[in-house]
Amino acid sequence: MTQDEERRAPDAEAGDGQAPEEKPAQEAEQKSARPERPERPARPDRPERPARPERAAKAAGADGEKPARRVPPKGKDKEEEKPKELSPRHKEFIARLQQAFAGVDFQGRENPDGELAITVPADKWSDVAVHLRDQEGLNYLRSISGVDWKDRLSSVYHLTQVPLPGQGEVPAEGLFRLAVHVDVDRDNPVLPSVFEVWPAADFQEREIFDMFGIRFTGHPNLKTLLLPPNWQGGYPLRKDFVDKRPKRQRLVRPR
Repeated sequence: MTQDEERRAPDAEAGDGQAPEEKPAQEAEQKSARPERPERPARPDRPERPARPERAAKAAGADGEKPARRVPPKGKDKEEEKPKELSPRHKEFIARLQQAFAGVDFQGRENPDGELAITVPADKWSDVAVHLRDQEGLNYLRSISGVDWKDRLSSVYHLTQVPLPGQGEVPAEGLFRLAVHVDVDRDNPVLPSVFEVWPAADFQEREIFDMFGIRFTGHPNLKTLLLPPNWQGGYPLRKDFVDKRPKRQRLVRPR
C-alpha cells in the first residue's frame, strides 16, 4: 500500500460507509434543528434614544416625496455681510496710522478670523512698510499673496510681530496680525519691493512676478522662479490666462 492509500484509508473508515451526497443533507437538518436565539429583553435603565432629525425627515418622505427644503428668510444674507465693528485694539492701530499718514484712507476692516486688514495706496507703500516695521513692531512677513480682481491686481502682505529675546513676552490678547492690500494697475503693475524691509519677501515677490506679472522695483534679483526663463505664454494665475501650448497625447497603459 502506498503512502497516499494509507492517508485515504482513515477517511474512508470515518465515513461509516455513508455516501458523500448524504453529508450536506445531514448538516442542513442539524442547522434547522438548532433552537432560535431568544430576543434580548429591553433594559429599563436605558432610555430609548430619540430619532435623529435627518432620519425623521427620510421617514416622512418614505412615500416617494422629498422632504421640504429649508429656505433661509429673506434679508438674512445681507445682514451677515455687514462689516464687523473693529475691536478697540484695531481702532487704536488705525488711529495711529492716520495720525502718521494724514489724508490716507486705510479702509480698516476685520477678516472672519479676526485679522485686521487695511488698504494702502501703491505710492505710499514704501513709507508705510518702514513705519509698520519700526514703529508698530511688525517685524515678520508671513506671506505675500497675489490676487486678480479682473479690473485690477493686488498684492496682499500678511504681517505679524514676533517678540525678540529681551523684548518681553507675547501679550495676553495674542500676537498682532495685519493684512495689507496694495492695488496696482492691471496694464502696468508696478510696486516697490519690500526686500530691504522684510528679507523674507525675496522668493515671494519673484513668485508673484512669475504668476501675476507684478514687477517689484528695487528687488535685487527679480527673475523667474517657477517658470522657465524663456517663458512667453502669459501669467498662469491671472483669470484671463489661456494655455496656448499644444496638448500632450495621453498615453494609456496597456492592460
